[in-house]
Amino acid sequence: MYNIGDFVVHSGHGVCRITEKEFKENFNKYFYRLETVSNKMSIMIPDDKAEILLRPIIEKMECQYLIEHLNDVSADYAKDNKERKNQFQELIASNDLKDTLQLFKCLHFLIEDKKKEKKTLGSFDTQFLQQTQRKLYDELAIVLQISRTQAEIYVNEKLVTQES
Repeated sequence: MYNIGDFVVHSGHGVCRITEKEFKENFNKYFYRLETVSNKMSIMIPDDKAEILLRPIIEKMECQYLIEHLNDVSADYAKDNKERKNQFQELIASNDLKDTLQLFKCLHFLIEDKKKEKKTLGSFDTQFLQQTQRKLYDELAIVLQISRTQAEIYVNEKLVTQES
């Protein structure tokens, strides 16, 4: 299914590179060894769980399309903390770039709303923001062959442009 050197997106750890595939006799199955792009952490997952936990990184054309149409993505978020936490957990767990973009946009507007109230993000919102930024910027950087910083600037400029 995947080859050594492929970039994939792990549902919990974000963008990873497959570094090896090996057979573990004690489990009687093959495992992929992944290395996260963000912090070089090593992860092993059974190849029979790959379809559930991993997806290939998005194609460049689709990526550009999604960013160009960021305005079409809903930025509605639940005002209630518990409901918002559940909403955000569903979006981040889906491991779909469209959902990651929606979460990113929701968090952007949540931050703006908090600033107006002279407040800051709560701890779980901050954790979602960090995880979302890592997943989004790392994937965009690889797909668009730019630095992570350039990916951050690119998506934030598109978001600000579409607000105007």
